[in-house]
Amino acid sequence: MADTASASEDPSAHLARARRAVTAAVTAAWLAQARAGEAIGEHVRDLIITLVTERSPRAKFQMISEHPQLQGDAAERLLDRAVEFCRGVPDPNPSYVRFFQSHLDMIRLVRSGQVAAEAVPIEPLADAIRQEVLANSAARGSGSASEHDRRARELRDRGQIEEARFAFGEAVRQARAAGDAATEGRAEIGLFTLLMKSSHPQRGSHQQMLEHARRAADAYQRAGDRSGERDAVVAMITVLTDIADKVDLPRTLQRLSSLDENYGRWWRAYSTAMNAVAIRERTDGLRWCIESANLLGDQADFYRKMCEGKLAFYENRSVSVDDDGTGVFEAGITAYEVMVSGPTEIAARRLDNILREVERKRRYARSQTLQRELSGANEIVYLTAAMCAEALRSVEEAVDVNELGSSRALLAQIGMHNLWRQWHLQVWEDSRSEKLQRLLAGYATSPTESKHQRLLQAFGDQRHAQRRQEHRLLAATPGLSTITPPASVRSVQALLAQDHRIVVYGATGSIYLISHDECRIIGKLPRTEIAETVQRGLAHLSDPTNLDRGGQDAIDWITDKAVQPLLAEVPEGSRVFVLPHGPLWQIPLGVLGPTKLAEICEVSYMPSLTLLSRLLTRRRLMRNIERFVGFGDPDGSLPHARAEIELAASTFIDSFTMFGDSLHYHMVMANLADADVAHVGCHGMFFPDYPDFSALHIAGNSDAPEFLWYGELARYEFNARLVVLAACHAGTGVTLFGSEYVGFPGAFLAAGAQGVLAPLWAVSDEATAALMRYFYQALSTSASPAEALRTSQQAMIADPATSHPYHWAGFQLFGTAPRYRPLGET
Repeated sequence: MADTASASEDPSAHLARARRAVTAAVTAAWLAQARAGEAIGEHVRDLIITLVTERSPRAKFQMISEHPQLQGDAAERLLDRAVEFCRGVPDPNPSYVRFFQSHLDMIRLVRSGQVAAEAVPIEPLADAIRQEVLANSAARGSGSASEHDRRARELRDRGQIEEARFAFGEAVRQARAAGDAATEGRAEIGLFTLLMKSSHPQRGSHQQMLEHARRAADAYQRAGDRSGERDAVVAMITVLTDIADKVDLPRTLQRLSSLDENYGRWWRAYSTAMNAVAIRERTDGLRWCIESANLLGDQADFYRKMCEGKLAFYENRSVSVDDDGTGVFEAGITAYEVMVSGPTEIAARRLDNILREVERKRRYARSQTLQRELSGANEIVYLTAAMCAEALRSVEEAVDVNELGSSRALLAQIGMHNLWRQWHLQVWEDSRSEKLQRLLAGYATSPTESKHQRLLQAFGDQRHAQRRQEHRLLAATPGLSTITPPASVRSVQALLAQDHRIVVYGATGSIYLISHDECRIIGKLPRTEIAETVQRGLAHLSDPTNLDRGGQDAIDWITDKAVQPLLAEVPEGSRVFVLPHGPLWQIPLGVLGPTKLAEICEVSYMPSLTLLSRLLTRRRLMRNIERFVGFGDPDGSLPHARAEIELAASTFIDSFTMFGDSLHYHMVMANLADADVAHVGCHGMFFPDYPDFSALHIAGNSDAPEFLWYGELARYEFNARLVVLAACHAGTGVTLFGSEYVGFPGAFLAAGAQGVLAPLWAVSDEATAALMRYFYQALSTSASPAEALRTSQQAMIADPATSHPYHWAGFQLFGTAPRYRPLGET
């Protein structure tokens, strides 16, 4: 989109050419969205084209005001994509980027009520936008500490949490540099409230909140602002009371009393009441706080109401909350009422309001870490909202709510890839922690408890580093400001063939069956019994020496409760996509019981409906002859892995393999990105408390191993029809942070692979080689991956030496994993 206009070009011709260029950019962006499985309606596209080709600024603002579609997520995403398109073309013209960015600013100004159309002068586009809008956009990257603080609060109120964090951080940095302690205090309190709204009560959030409140109090003290210091100390006390701290809380209460004796008296009584063991002491203390709330001056009404709600809760009375409230307290109380008394219309309406606010934040949450925080902080809200929808509205709506709370970080991974690919290789390399590599290498070579503890501490530190890294990346790379919303049941149904079925194990315990034309409940699981039962069953399947009869009883229970309802409803020969929940991710549902689901259907597993929708609509590069790449045995300890990869390669015309010392990290990843079928045979590591730090030893010897970390897959894009991960625990997945699925298969699917084959537990090198021999022989006959897996598992069962489920049952197929069809074949 280089600007090739000559100085003598006729103005009308120049304008016509510009109109064609911007129309083409919007159309290209619209088509790119559709190809990515994120279709936007044609009417929105047409409105955007009309908007950007309109000359008058007043008419533009008037059009945005009169068309709600232009103020919605779809319009914003389409303009975002147009900006990205203009940046990505050869020899890009910066003026086009600024042009589309200015229209995004116009939409945001109208949506926030900052601009009235009639107040905008009727001037040529360039002058008006430069004067009225671009100045506002330029202010983002410059300005004083107080301007950054003001901007951060606007972003926070709009729900743009990540941008607000960055702006508050800039305000703190500039305030410290300028010695502006008052603004520093305000910005630190701003960061405190952001964490309160997004991360509370996630593990680790209390310490971060406490740190921001403490810094705010110290900054206000330096500024001589006793009122600001008092409020910051109160923020500290709320956190210390919440975690029942016995060391810092007394000192902090004393600090508050020295600032304001009345505040100190009231908060001492409140913290004592909330940390009392006996309910009578709590209720008596809360009554005193209600009666004495006038000690808090202009904050009396807020804290009186808060204590009245908590008192009613402890006395088992109905708690009064505002219908339009969205706070943590209202969410907790409403969820508690639903769990105890069942769904009601009043509770459902409250939860609708709360979810609306949560989803407003999530549409701007582009990083994986923030999406996980929001999932964890709102887990109970999604659960109880789904319960209300199922009981009072429809099964379809219940599944839609369930989808809202499922695996949103994987969707954010797709957007993060769009940012990572704009940075050169050295930036990627610098972001890989050498310390973490060394610690994991030392632990893998000679595991000890002390090494394990140091490694877990490093994982915690790295999580914080990744959060900072994502925020810097988002701030330094302007681009998409919103992410794709989760898919609805109806949108996914439109993509299903007549023989497709989706089975969703919901957070409520319900088992949902979705086909092309229906969505209904086919079973119910007792949620309180699943976790322990799955662990007993898993121990039985994954250990040939486990002879505990309780393990088989657990398998029978899971088969009866979780699998039998499917067998009774799913037609033989169907293509079945299974969406597990919680502990069910750890058990191979498709091969349980005397009649196995995987023997009568093609079964694969999916993290979410939205990712399934993306895989069903995403086009990939296809070759007439598929390319196979295989890597394995980097440290010489897996001789059978070499044999299995060489055998697999022999079934493809175009193949590339490499082993041992020849392997290095970037070479492996570059070839994986270009593969149609990829096979990695190596050691895998899984840490139950930190599954987001699962690792594959893909290169380097045991003294200097190179690991592929789970989180690094956000940096890559794959074209593979199938990725085979022949590594211990490579298929192990869990749900953390609420209902966020974390596992290598999901990350590969989000990165573009259509299918992944991987084991749920540690399997022997020899048994894996045997299963893979059968698998690739079947795959070479044009069988689908699901059919090939079924054939290989049946062959393993037929051999007495490998008939125990340990040898074959753990291998699961994830994604859509289509069969190979050369170009031109239908």
